[in-house]
Amino acid sequence: MGIQDGLTLRQQALEALEKSTKMLEVASALLQQGNQGEADRVRNDARLQRTISTLLMREANKVEADPKTSWPRDPVITDISTRARR
Repeated sequence: MGIQDGLTLRQQALEALEKSTKMLEVASALLQQGNQGEADRVRNDARLQRTISTLLMREANKVEADPKTSWPRDPVITDISTRARR
């Protein structure tokens, strides 16, 4: 089961990374329009998505390294995974 859980986590990490990239594009457009405040907010949200992606990848590596362990192991990672899908 560890490999499948790892693949699921990797997919969620990729989705969070894609979301972050789109958010950075929006932040750039906002900045070009002169909307500094909103650009900063969107950029910070994009950073959070990148952090979520990194944590999910790290958890995927752990799960795949120990196939006997099923995911989710850590309630914080479970919460992060849920946030990444929003």
